Amino acid sequence: MKPKKLTLISLTLLAILLVGAGVILMLSAAEIKASVKWDPKGYTLDGTVPSSWNAEIKLTGGRKAQTEINASTILLEGLYSPSSAAYNATHGPGLIVPFNGNEVHAALDSKLPYHMGIVAPGRYRIPLEINGTLYTGEEFLGSGTITVTVPEGSG
Repeated sequence: MKPKKLTLISLTLLAILLVGAGVILMLSAAEIKASVKWDPKGYTLDGTVPSSWNAEIKLTGGRKAQTEINASTILLEGLYSPSSAAYNATHGPGLIVPFNGNEVHAALDSKLPYHMGIVAPGRYRIPLEINGTLYTGEEFLGSGTITVTVPEGSG
């Protein structure tokens, strides 16, 4: 083969490899991790449902949830939007997101271990996920637990 053809073929293959690698990197962009702390942290199943449950979201990797999260994209369990505007935590880099108490209760209830319509008495740590996007378009995902107490005789 002539050197010109060999060079052209080599450059074409190199370009294909570079474009392919770029596409793979874009498609496999890592999701940003977040931590979530709930207030209230616990709930008794036969008690009154709080009117609001606050989730404090903190991003990992030195990111600031207060300024980087697009609050209009936040969802609880991929279904429920916040009940009102998010606000900054009094202390620290967290973003406080209020959710409707009945919607949080529904999300908790969907994860309780029912057997034939009954949940055995005890304490259950139920993880709830919150996701959304940053203003840069990157997605974040975090999880926090709420402890649900099922008292005796509440079946």
